[in-house]
Amino acid sequence: MLSVIFCSRVKDNPDSNLPRLLDSAVAHVAPAECDTIEFLIKYDDDDNERPPDSFFARYPFAIRTFVWSRAEGRHSLHHAQEYLFAQRDPRSRFCLMTADDFYFTRSGFVSEILSIPDEFCILGYTRPPIEEFAGIYEQEEAVRRWVVAFGLWSPVLSARLIEVCQNFGWQANVDSWLMGLSVVLYDLYKIILWRTHPPFYERGGGYGLGDTPTYNNMELTCQKGPFNKYWFELVRRQARNVYLNMEHGTDFRKRAWGAGVRRLWRKVRAQPLRRLPIRICRRVYRDIASLLT
Repeated sequence: MLSVIFCSRVKDNPDSNLPRLLDSAVAHVAPAECDTIEFLIKYDDDDNERPPDSFFARYPFAIRTFVWSRAEGRHSLHHAQEYLFAQRDPRSRFCLMTADDFYFTRSGFVSEILSIPDEFCILGYTRPPIEEFAGIYEQEEAVRRWVVAFGLWSPVLSARLIEVCQNFGWQANVDSWLMGLSVVLYDLYKIILWRTHPPFYERGGGYGLGDTPTYNNMELTCQKGPFNKYWFELVRRQARNVYLNMEHGTDFRKRAWGAGVRRLWRKVRAQPLRRLPIRICRRVYRDIASLLT
């Protein structure tokens, strides 16, 4: 299942056009796909122009709306997105992170996304030059080149990636966090999660909204940040969690096939091979001693 997650605000927002987005979904989501896509939308409680429930009831796919305080507006998006992610249908394997000024332009995208078998992936119609930033991604000049507020892009993420990372990056810009995670994953583990796909959406507005004042010194935009450099350490921790889950599997009920063999091989290689007989004898001695005590 594909979960489309976004925040919408109608009041004082000329770029908002939710009817266009949902009508384009009707035009490009086949009847057989309607039970494989859902929309989760957050509204501000002071937005008295938000649509009534009757507006959403006319659409052939699941739409769930949530309403609470505006907080910091756009800079609070990551809190809303993390909550909406936790409310998605348990069958959901992928999330499309978008906005109410986007609209769909091509049919078949739902089935294309759901046909991807990868547990961990990021989908975009352009692949960034991730490899260029290995070893230099924390330098200010490099940050300004690799950071991206996709603008025209709406990233599609595997749900497992968010489950393992536990959040959307401590900031409003999911796209900028994904680029940071991508360059760190490559720098540390030579892993690239990006997959390309043909465009299936366009954007009708909403540019230039990401550089307003905020309390959050973890915010990262094309113009500035993150001012708190601890951001990089946290992203490295996320990258390590992703790597370990890819290496050992994500199934809680059993260990990944071959994990025991790999663990034994790492223990053997931890010390010079000439010491292996002594280490084995010591282990046997400890095991016997523990049985006799």
